[in-house]
Amino acid sequence: MKLQSNLPRQSPWIFAAPFMNAVILLLICFLFSSGFVAKSGIHIDSPESTSRLTGFDRAHVITIPSGSAAAIYFDGQPVTTDGLVALLKEHRDGERRAIIYHDRMAPGGRLVEVTNLAHQNGYAVALATVSPQQ
Repeated sequence: MKLQSNLPRQSPWIFAAPFMNAVILLLICFLFSSGFVAKSGIHIDSPESTSRLTGFDRAHVITIPSGSAAAIYFDGQPVTTDGLVALLKEHRDGERRAIIYHDRMAPGGRLVEVTNLAHQNGYAVALATVSPQQ
């Protein structure tokens, strides 16, 4: 015996509305949340270069911003020169690579000093730059 429904047949579009609502909400969430990913709170105006940086995906980051204070940041934390030497020695057993982000207006002597400290502690050093504007 076949049972028949007396209810009117529903349109398949009734199921599309909740699906589209969920898709639009996910799209909005991903669009707005991508702007919240920040690299660091330190503003750096890096010099331009056409070279490419490879093999430094898990390297420590040393940042030298411009200014008269000539601060140094190791993996986002402010340090002094002596503190940087201690941290470089402390992290010696892990990844022994460092990327130096420096502002183009930062003192050149400070950049050379930090680079030499990293080399003296056995680190491979790369200077971070941005690609030139086309």
